[in-house]
Amino acid sequence: MIVRPTIVLLSDPDTRREIEDRLRGLGTYADGDVFDRLEVGDCWFGIDLSGDVLHDYDENEKAELAERLGRVEPVLVEYLGIACVWSLLQAVLDGLPGVLDTNCGELLEYGEVLARFARDPAWSWVPLGG
Repeated sequence: MIVRPTIVLLSDPDTRREIEDRLRGLGTYADGDVFDRLEVGDCWFGIDLSGDVLHDYDENEKAELAERLGRVEPVLVEYLGIACVWSLLQAVLDGLPGVLDTNCGELLEYGEVLARFARDPAWSWVPLGG
């Protein structure tokens, strides 16, 4: 089994619904058993809208997220490359509040992620060699 990198988009319920609408309207979207599949140009993504990923957070992380966002609803995104995920994030997160969990030890506000990519399109949250 090939393990692909993932990120988690964390937001309040209304924003999470907007993210789902944007994802479904972005390219070819097909519901799946575990991951839905989104194809946009040459890029494809696995999307998990179930919310099950919240079980992977410990109580301290959940408390921090609740303090920052209120009620939290996640979207797990599996991706192949930083260029593809950058394009996806630009299209999906623009103007929305929330937190991106890089799965590399950082919880970043959506606006901060978009600003970093705008300043440096080669920026990545993945550690060198990781």
